[in-house]
Amino acid sequence: MFQSQGSQSQMSQSQIKLSAAAYQQHKRLALYINQQISESGGAIPFSEFMQSALYAPGLGYYQSGTHKFGERGDFITAPEMGALFACGLANSITSADLDLGKNLLEIGAGSGQLAADLLCQLEVQNQLPDNYFILEPSASLQSLQYQKISTQAPALVKRVTWLSELPKNFVGIIFANEVVDAIPCELIEKTANGWCYRGVSATESEHTEKDKTETDAPFEKTLEFEWTYAGECDQQALPPILLQQEYSEGYTSEVRPLARGWIKGLASALARGHILLLDYGYPQSEYYHPQRTSGSLKCFSRHHANESPLQLAGLQDITAHVDFTQLAIIASDCELTVSGFTTQAGFLLQNKILEAAEQQINHVDANESTAGRMKLSQQIQKLTAPTQMGELVKVICLSRDCEQVPDGFTLQNQLHRL
Repeated sequence: MFQSQGSQSQMSQSQIKLSAAAYQQHKRLALYINQQISESGGAIPFSEFMQSALYAPGLGYYQSGTHKFGERGDFITAPEMGALFACGLANSITSADLDLGKNLLEIGAGSGQLAADLLCQLEVQNQLPDNYFILEPSASLQSLQYQKISTQAPALVKRVTWLSELPKNFVGIIFANEVVDAIPCELIEKTANGWCYRGVSATESEHTEKDKTETDAPFEKTLEFEWTYAGECDQQALPPILLQQEYSEGYTSEVRPLARGWIKGLASALARGHILLLDYGYPQSEYYHPQRTSGSLKCFSRHHANESPLQLAGLQDITAHVDFTQLAIIASDCELTVSGFTTQAGFLLQNKILEAAEQQINHVDANESTAGRMKLSQQIQKLTAPTQMGELVKVICLSRDCEQVPDGFTLQNQLHRL
């Protein structure tokens, strides 16, 4: 997620003015999580907390109907900035085997903006797919995606099919932008007794009169979540690098065991084609560098980042960076070929987004050319600058039974870093 206002702070429920509806959603979710904690004997692993906070039916962040994407939401992803991201992805898709481009599968389509822009761009290139599938479990997001695509590409929405599960024997290209970072992770901490999982417990508290004046909701006794420990880590489940290097006591990071099942599912679905995954992350040697002492876990609400995942359950996004080495190892175990790894900047620049930007500016009205050029320049900066998304977001290509790799992975080839 791109943090448009650049503010990073510790935000609590009492620091954000909540609507009564938002507070009630949060309260119901807190009760739901508390029941899980009670049934588990007083604590749950952080991964279970994150799963419920994001995906609890009807209550989790991605399952409720609140606006999440773009300027009016909590964060901005690359497709929300403009059409250049879709232009780059379209060029990569059309550079592969033409038969593969007939079937596209987007995992977790967010607001639907990427689908709308990508279909429009493929139409311009006369390379429209026969089928554009979207795997999206959230009914509210499916509705948002349909509305976005039918508004911006009304003639093309008939090519889109929403799926509730992965297809079988899929031949084509599967892609996911900023999806893996939302797969629930475990938090681990180096203690005097070795590596331990962090867990979550719950306590009941009362809000003060000051809290009441800063919210529209009628506060009463409510649940608050606290950190605890959830047992020692299974060393066989940890990346070997964590057992080979020295880490200071208190060092915290994340592991994502659920990624194995996720990649395995994609591999089982893919008969022939490519899987393109774009996300914030690092190779393992960087991810678990001894100097990165506090991990990558972040929360996003109203374009502000914070490091308080136990606050505002259901009302903020929770994310952690991706260990791309882990994804590569899992893919190899699933008999996929790791055919490309690069930065978002390298991927998009090789796929000619600068040329796409120049073509766009040539079609802007002369009276708006200065403003249009400025907007495109800012978009390119955000997408490709090393300090923004350019180096922080990586792209990996996993392939099955394909000789040709989609364009985007040779300008800044970083396979050796995995």
